[in-house]
Amino acid sequence: MRDDQVNQCIDYIRFTMEMEGSELADGTSDVLESILTGDADADSVVADYIVRQGLETSYETGHDEMGTYEDSRALVNYFNIHDKARLRTIEHFLVNVRTAQLFACPVSGNPTFQYLCQIHSRLFGDIYPSAGRIRTSEASKRKDFCRVQFIERCSSELFARLSKDDYLRKIDDIGDFANDLAFYMGEAEALHPFRDGNGRAIRFYFNRLVQEAGYLLHWSKADPDRMLEASIAAIDGDYQALVDVLGEILEPCG
Repeated sequence: MRDDQVNQCIDYIRFTMEMEGSELADGTSDVLESILTGDADADSVVADYIVRQGLETSYETGHDEMGTYEDSRALVNYFNIHDKARLRTIEHFLVNVRTAQLFACPVSGNPTFQYLCQIHSRLFGDIYPSAGRIRTSEASKRKDFCRVQFIERCSSELFARLSKDDYLRKIDDIGDFANDLAFYMGEAEALHPFRDGNGRAIRFYFNRLVQEAGYLLHWSKADPDRMLEASIAAIDGDYQALVDVLGEILEPCG
């Protein structure tokens, strides 16, 4: 991977952390860079981190794997962590490592809904038994998301439409591309298919789709607050703010 590509990947991960209201911990960017350049193996980095953090590796079954622990707001996880703040710190590191791994070793195939589920599983599979699985409870965060009973049908319709549009691969006009991209990103956010981690999985999915279509998103130029508000508006079908944000950071590859 070229130096400029490594920097773009790090910029993407840094922006993702800003969207999560956090930032890269000291030394993390060096670890991620070593994975992106092939100097370190992601599986070994994860295994070493688990040992250094003294994390439990004997998973306590019997919990609702789509829910939280009874005495906590922490999602049920493989490390039996009930402290949400500690879980969040560990989650961020492991997901960032897996994000770098996905950049370095992309999954092949068309970006279908199954591919989105696979991304979620790869990003969160070290931590949550619910990774890659469709949620079974209603969800809302400033907006109400797709009802559980409609997720399967709506995801099928949305991704069939995206396939019919050839995953946006034949759009030469950058303005038209930003418009279509904003629509699909907004609809995917409204679908909100997973229990948690939707934003990170969906963002990675569309970042890959954009590259496959011959464009590039400069995440270092993006404002996380504007992106958040634009994404929320798009969930309600008002795509213009997201079109504007994406238009400012999009450019054709090459």
